[in-house]
Amino acid sequence: MTYREIYFKLQKENNKYLNNTAIKTLLQDDGNFVDFVNLLRHFDEEVKDIDKLNEKIHRVRMGEPLQYVVGYAYFVNSNYVVTPDVLIPRQETEELAVATLKMIVKMFGKDPEITIVDIGTGSGILGIYLKEYFPKSRVICTDINEKCLKITEKNASLHHVKVELKQGDMLEAIKNEKDISVIISNPPYIKDESTVDPQTLKYEPHLALFAKPFEKYYVEIMKAIDLNILSDKFLLAFEIGEDMEETLTHIIETNYKGIMYKFEKDIYGKTRFLYIVKDEGITYVA
Repeated sequence: MTYREIYFKLQKENNKYLNNTAIKTLLQDDGNFVDFVNLLRHFDEEVKDIDKLNEKIHRVRMGEPLQYVVGYAYFVNSNYVVTPDVLIPRQETEELAVATLKMIVKMFGKDPEITIVDIGTGSGILGIYLKEYFPKSRVICTDINEKCLKITEKNASLHHVKVELKQGDMLEAIKNEKDISVIISNPPYIKDESTVDPQTLKYEPHLALFAKPFEKYYVEIMKAIDLNILSDKFLLAFEIGEDMEETLTHIIETNYKGIMYKFEKDIYGKTRFLYIVKDEGITYVA
């Protein structure tokens, strides 16, 4: 069958998972086409491997996330390897990455030689993204799961950057470090399985999703402020759940009085980010 025949055949299916984006991605993946325009140029060619393609189509049709089926996900400006061992990147995490990059430039300059730590790195997207923009910086990616660190290693190689990999839970992996300027993290924060999309609940790693209490890992990471592992000027950047602002505000105000912090909303108007800053040159977190 040709790509044209399969494309229009699948378009007639009434399946919520096998939508237009999924169909295009599956066909592009089969022929190693860089985009849909490139696919159209080869629309009347026979598919490369019809059996393999049909198997992938079936997996998506049954609800398996498209990113796991093709083995990669798009993040900010490039593709990253993903497997069921790591979370699929979300738009909110892209927003965190871009905003953190801008704050690093504001605090440390355009090409700083600083230490950046991505805690709970998963596929390594945050640490690798920042390393690409700040090549002189030392970037450490940590995770409790060795399988995640192997995916991070693959992605670092794919993006032609070198990051340090350290295995351990939260601050355990960096307890002997000094002069850390940036910690960025999207830790587990979901407390109730009933609030999670069934597809996510079935296929994505629960270790990276759930925390009880939901603020548990934020408290753990904030302890870095007390442990003499941060530089004189530092930034802690978090993705958070939309209902966490009050709880995290209480923690900060109780334990770290006088420190600058700011909550930010995502493009949908939901409070999804927390930035904690120590910088004498900045009087507020912009």
